[in-house]
Amino acid sequence: MKWVRRHRRKHVCMCGCGEVIEIKPEHYSRGVPKYIKGHNFNGDHNPRTEDDPEVHKRSSTWEVLSDEEKQRRLDNLKSFGKMENHPGWKGGRVRDEHGYIRIRMPEHPFSNEGYILEHRLTMENFLREKYPGSPYLHMYKKILYLKPEVVVHHVDEVKDNNDINNLFPFPDNAAHIFWHSSSLPDKEKIKRIKSGLYKTYIREELLNKDDGKNKNN
Repeated sequence: MKWVRRHRRKHVCMCGCGEVIEIKPEHYSRGVPKYIKGHNFNGDHNPRTEDDPEVHKRSSTWEVLSDEEKQRRLDNLKSFGKMENHPGWKGGRVRDEHGYIRIRMPEHPFSNEGYILEHRLTMENFLREKYPGSPYLHMYKKILYLKPEVVVHHVDEVKDNNDINNLFPFPDNAAHIFWHSSSLPDKEKIKRIKSGLYKTYIREELLNKDDGKNKNN
């Protein structure tokens, strides 16, 4: 009983040194450390000898590796190429911070930092193949590309659903704003966009907003 009272709230260091760790209130939430600081198998107070196989088994530091293992790991690192030559290469398809999918295409004339939005690329390829005379396309070095001012809209509002059936092109951002802000039926909105009447609607909306502000002032 005397030994129990003397060692209550204490925890023996697991390195084998025989010293104890005093259990403190913060340990109840963080957990009691297994070792006194520096008393683990790789520390200065390692009670094991370098010949003990357990030292090598438990340690993952560079120093304990054999020369052959070091060279093998270095050779593996040197064999890693960039982009498509790297074993972790995923085809240059990444998701940006806004949820859109970007494709690695540094050769594309309208790429941004070497990437092009997948939904724009899908629409571009579709129009190029099915409607090469589309006013939404621009000829550059004998190749048709989607004009930069064209906005490609996701019908279901899911930013990574880039199926061509889920995409709809607008001639510019004003048409896209008109689509979202107008209370007209979809067919009427499409009709006005095709005829260019949406620009008049946008101007009228801006004028009405300005008039409202002036009245309030």
